[in-house]
Amino acid sequence: MFSPSGDGTNRDSRNVWDARTANLLGALGLEAATVMPAGRGATMGALVTIAAHPNRTVEELREPLGLSQPGAARLVQRLVDAGLVERGGPGGRGGLRLSCTDEGRRAVNAFAEERRAELLELLDPLTEVEREQLESMLERMLAARTEGVPGAKRLCRLCERRVCERCPVARAA
Repeated sequence: MFSPSGDGTNRDSRNVWDARTANLLGALGLEAATVMPAGRGATMGALVTIAAHPNRTVEELREPLGLSQPGAARLVQRLVDAGLVERGGPGGRGGLRLSCTDEGRRAVNAFAEERRAELLELLDPLTEVEREQLESMLERMLAARTEGVPGAKRLCRLCERRVCERCPVARAA
C-alpha cells in the first residue's frame, strides 16, 4: 500500500486521503482536457481571449497564453491568414489592435458549445445537489489559484464568459 512516509507505515491517514483526492482530481483534469475539442488549445485560447478582450495587442495576448512574443506573433498571423482575426489601429507598445472577424466569433461560439457539451457529459453521474456542491468547491479552488489579473486571464482563457455570471476568478483578481 502507498505510504506517504516512505517507511511502510500509515502515520497520517489524512495525507493518504489527500494524495488519493489529488490523484483523482488529476485523472479527472486529464479526462477533461482529453474530451476538449482536439488540437485547438493555443489557437482557441487566443481566439477566445481576443473575442473577450478586443483591441488588445499581440503583446497583451501572449501572457495569458504563456507564449513568447515571436510565438504569439506567429499564432496571430495564422489567425489573420485563416480570416478569424483582423488587425486594427495602433495599440500600446507599437502593436496593432486585434479583433475577431464574424467568422472568428462564429468559431468561438462553436468551440464554446462543443466544449460545454463535452464537459457536461463529465457531470452526468452527479445529482443536482452534487453539482451545486461541486460548483461551490470549484469556485473556491479557482479563486485560490488566481494570482491577480494576469492569473485571471490565464485561468479564463477558454471560458465561456456568457454562462459565468459570478466569476470567482474575476472576483479574486
